[in-house]
Amino acid sequence: MQVSYTTAVIGEGNHASLHIPDEVLAKLGAHKRAPLKITVNGYTYQSTATGVGGECRVVFPQRDRAAAGATAGDVVEVTLELDAGHRDVELPDALSEALASTGLRAAFEAQRYSQRKEWARTVAEAKTPATREKRIALILAMCG
Repeated sequence: MQVSYTTAVIGEGNHASLHIPDEVLAKLGAHKRAPLKITVNGYTYQSTATGVGGECRVVFPQRDRAAAGATAGDVVEVTLELDAGHRDVELPDALSEALASTGLRAAFEAQRYSQRKEWARTVAEAKTPATREKRIALILAMCG
């Protein structure tokens, strides 16, 4: 089931979020920590709802705002859908190859979505090959 509504992109410094009205959560049959697929301007990303100052919001990361062509203060049409099941994480090639060569892909995929996403981010953001390899080694050790 999908629910659409209109809201403003809430900017807070370098960060942004989208408000999720209680009636939208009720229509989805969701709670304030629900895993969601969020579509803004035809671009879809995954995140988890969270409580902020007594209201429900979902983060709207800078890369996702750029892909959706939205900035803080814009009024956007949002479509939410509960994200049930396994959530995929885009892996850097080096991490994907290391998991495949060590036979640890299944162990990696068995981890929580947030953990897999964070590990992939740390590898992708490594500035040097040495740092990338060190981070991959730590991930492999945690999966093994």
